[in-house]
Amino acid sequence: MNKKRILGITILAIFLLILLLIMQNVNQSPYDFLKSRKGSSRSENATEFLYQADIGNKEYAVFYVNENGHAACAIIRRGIFTYSLLRISSEVFLNEPGAFFHFSSYNKGRNWIYWGIIQDENVKKVLINKTEANLVDAVYNFRICYLMGAGKEEPPQPELIY
Repeated sequence: MNKKRILGITILAIFLLILLLIMQNVNQSPYDFLKSRKGSSRSENATEFLYQADIGNKEYAVFYVNENGHAACAIIRRGIFTYSLLRISSEVFLNEPGAFFHFSSYNKGRNWIYWGIIQDENVKKVLINKTEANLVDAVYNFRICYLMGAGKEEPPQPELIY
């Protein structure tokens, strides 16, 4: 074979490989992306999907159960060909009664999420800094509560409305 033909076949093979990788990632959900990556600890590895919220600007909040059996939240951004992980918020225990919350910032502190698990079925709504938070049913006997925001924010205290 001459050098031009080998170069042509190599370029074609690289092009097909890139096309295959793009096609594989086009149909991937944010949770699929999260599940496929291996984190540096058990708390970063997803084992079960709980809920996903489209939070705008091609960003998603993905709530999941991690390898420790606790709830966690990942903020994921959709890129041109794949996703990128912006933040994994700390764990919240699933088997404790009551309500537990966690505050995290991302995008270099420009955005934040305040989220938690509500075990008390008598809670009708949650106010965070006088703003009603999103409250969604999960697959188990709890609800996920979250509120997104922008700018510098101190960790707020939630107000549970019964």
